[in-house]
Amino acid sequence: MTRPADLARIEDDLARGLAGAAAFGAAAALVLGDRSWVFAHGLARPGQAVTAATPFHICSCAKTFTAAVFSRLVQDGSTTWDTPVHGLVPEFEFGDPAVTRDCTFRDLATMRTGLGRDGIAEWGIRQDLPKAVRLARVRYMGSVSPFRSTFSYSNLGYIALSLAAERLTGKPYPPLVRELLCAPLGLVDSYSAGFTSAPGDHTASPCLPIAGVPVSVRDLTGPNSEGSARMQLSGRDAARWMRFLLTALGGSDAGPLSSASVQAMATPQTAVKDPDVRMAPQAGAGCAYGMGLFATRWHAQPLLRHGGGGRGWRHVMALAPEAQAGVMLMASAESPLVDGLALQLLEALTGREPAGWGTAFVRAATDAARKEQDRLASLFPVDAAVPPQPLRMGAYANAVTGQVQLQAGEDGIRLVPADAPDFNATLQPLGGAVYRLDFDEPALSPQALDPPFRLRVAGTASAPVLDTSYFGRLRSVA
Repeated sequence: MTRPADLARIEDDLARGLAGAAAFGAAAALVLGDRSWVFAHGLARPGQAVTAATPFHICSCAKTFTAAVFSRLVQDGSTTWDTPVHGLVPEFEFGDPAVTRDCTFRDLATMRTGLGRDGIAEWGIRQDLPKAVRLARVRYMGSVSPFRSTFSYSNLGYIALSLAAERLTGKPYPPLVRELLCAPLGLVDSYSAGFTSAPGDHTASPCLPIAGVPVSVRDLTGPNSEGSARMQLSGRDAARWMRFLLTALGGSDAGPLSSASVQAMATPQTAVKDPDVRMAPQAGAGCAYGMGLFATRWHAQPLLRHGGGGRGWRHVMALAPEAQAGVMLMASAESPLVDGLALQLLEALTGREPAGWGTAFVRAATDAARKEQDRLASLFPVDAAVPPQPLRMGAYANAVTGQVQLQAGEDGIRLVPADAPDFNATLQPLGGAVYRLDFDEPALSPQALDPPFRLRVAGTASAPVLDTSYFGRLRSVA
């Protein structure tokens, strides 16, 4: 049983939820049939209020845009989903030659390459490097699952799709997104911020709680992440974007993509193994990835979602196609409560009594974080009673991370990764061979759900090795 949407209650629930998430600023777009509403809350950056026209960097929610751009190129006959990647993006090479040979654009879009999320090639690499240079490190990365066996989230596949789109069209990605999506849909505030464009002062900035105080921080996801991220979207444009997707899913061809192309994006293609409530809110419904959209069932109807996050960001889009309803919530926050709040708003919008999804999402995220924290604690055991083991200064390296220097600094030993300068840190001894990384970058200030960043001295005095929780095993460079 459903009842009409209560907009006053929706706005009140939104305000309370955002306060609970400690959001510095936020925009929420709601669509129901041919009606839409945009709510703006808080500050885009210090001294500047969020408005319906404020662009937010939507992080991984950009993958839906990338899937749409590539779908348009497929629709126009420029390529096919089942074309091998290596012919157009030879830099995207796997350690297994057979996977390199067989991997197609569909494999990238449906997240079934087997790549995981470890290492700076996945996140944290210098953003002045070209996309092709970043992608070339894939050949040195291990797999977390066999090729085409199951869903494994990777930003690198979508970066490769954006580079392939550039090479197919001979155009940089930002004007391509504008030409194929933003202009036809009337997205007047929104754009892809790659090497040829950058966010302006009117955009929202990410925000983190540091020492209990909300602080605007630098956005750490830069130009060579385009395709997996870097889309800037305003609240009013988010409403237009969702209405286009919903009408296309409903059978309309009146847009830059055919109904068949959008329906293919929403079709489950790669199963998510053992999804928790954040992937499959309805118990037993299962979850799969299409192309830029997660697909599950909720209230016995299809539910399409994609989330996005970075340091100081949390965003989510949730679509209920049968109800022609959608919610996009974009927040300068660092809380999984935002994802649950979007589902609560979607329930209220479609006339249902909102459930406590925010609490459920926070619990699931906390449980997952604790498991990862416990796993890393077991790999880097600390005995504070043991004197610190000395570290040998100099250069260390591996093929994915590149070169890292250990240097003596005024406040202690410094870790300086040449290809990941955001991770410059001071090493703090925890006991024995284990050290903690204290990062210089405010946007990497420790948060409750973060994994611990640890370094352990291994090897021998003549051939020292550093085992790390993020940079992998680093060997001494003679």
